[in-house]
Amino acid sequence: MHLAVSIKPIAAAISLAFLHLAAQSAEIYGGVGTTGGEIGVAQALSESIGARFEGNALSYRTQFTTNGIDYDVRLKSQNLALYLDGFIVGGLRVTGGALVGDRKFHGTAKGLGGTVKINGVSYPVSPGDALDFDAVFPRVTPYLGLGYGHRAGTGLQIYGDIGVAYGRPKVTLSPTASLATKVSSADLLAEQHSAQDKADSYRAYPVLKIGVAYQF
Repeated sequence: MHLAVSIKPIAAAISLAFLHLAAQSAEIYGGVGTTGGEIGVAQALSESIGARFEGNALSYRTQFTTNGIDYDVRLKSQNLALYLDGFIVGGLRVTGGALVGDRKFHGTAKGLGGTVKINGVSYPVSPGDALDFDAVFPRVTPYLGLGYGHRAGTGLQIYGDIGVAYGRPKVTLSPTASLATKVSSADLLAEQHSAQDKADSYRAYPVLKIGVAYQF
């Protein structure tokens, strides 16, 4: 299993926003969570309303073998996010907004010999036969959640969030040429529809994160 975080492609945009807002008694923050590493800026609009702009990125990889199939699965996510915070009591808040960017799963299933079932039908596979699968989420994903922190003040603070980003992933299955000659196109299409139905149950992506903030 491999986990890596990179925010270089979006750091420039955050830096420009920071330079603009720092002169307006703004907040800068950074943290980690299920959306990866993040950096951002926040600005109070009133005593109970705040706005935030952030960038986050995540790269996750895992490998495993089951039933004679070797799986290599990767998640890549890179987003800019816009949020509006409504404070309820103290630092407790309701947050709404959207993540804008790319988030997708890509995986490869390789046969180690023997057979594999596709749409309930057993097909012989050879080492090297592979089936790629992709689940691509919408570029704009609405977000709703609860959190603590980012309230107007001064100095060092902590923050945390729990919520969901909602979007239906689109699933595509792509066999290698050697596997495509063995598998019925009707069975492959049925398997893709089945995979899409399963992916539809994961429209709500859980967002959990924690970090530190500094207000000027």
